[in-house]
Amino acid sequence: MNKFDVFLDTLRQSGCRITPQRRAVCEYLALTDRHPTPYQVYADMVTHHPDISRATVYNTLNTLQRLGAIVEVSFGGDHTHYDTNPAPHVNLICLRCHQIQDADELPQFDLQQMLTLTGDFQPITARVDVLGYCQACQQQRRAASSQQGPVPFEIKEEKHL
Repeated sequence: MNKFDVFLDTLRQSGCRITPQRRAVCEYLALTDRHPTPYQVYADMVTHHPDISRATVYNTLNTLQRLGAIVEVSFGGDHTHYDTNPAPHVNLICLRCHQIQDADELPQFDLQQMLTLTGDFQPITARVDVLGYCQACQQQRRAASSQQGPVPFEIKEEKHL
């Protein structure tokens, strides 16, 4: 079953009526390879679907997330993104531009299977977020620091009570 059908079935099983607008949101999510914010979903969709409302987009995203069909990736402030791949994987999140990309090359272990075997917890999905700087932001940081000169390195001691 493809993502589009999974999203539609998830909405149907939760009792949601499949309106043309909800269908369009599901289609958008199934076709994107990004981790869009709710605003990005709405902005991208409104040009082709002028009758779609922000409420429909946000409610559809929230319902799909609540039911486990998509995963919310939030890292403070107004930086909530949605990942259309609920399978366990690693997300690389840039702290500067907030771009999120999947890291398929990193070794992974089956945390879900391990937790299921203990019987104490039923996992739905597992996700690892690695925070850092994407290649473009690294280059911009290097360029900015070379213009300003060397940045002093400061060591702060931790005080324990």
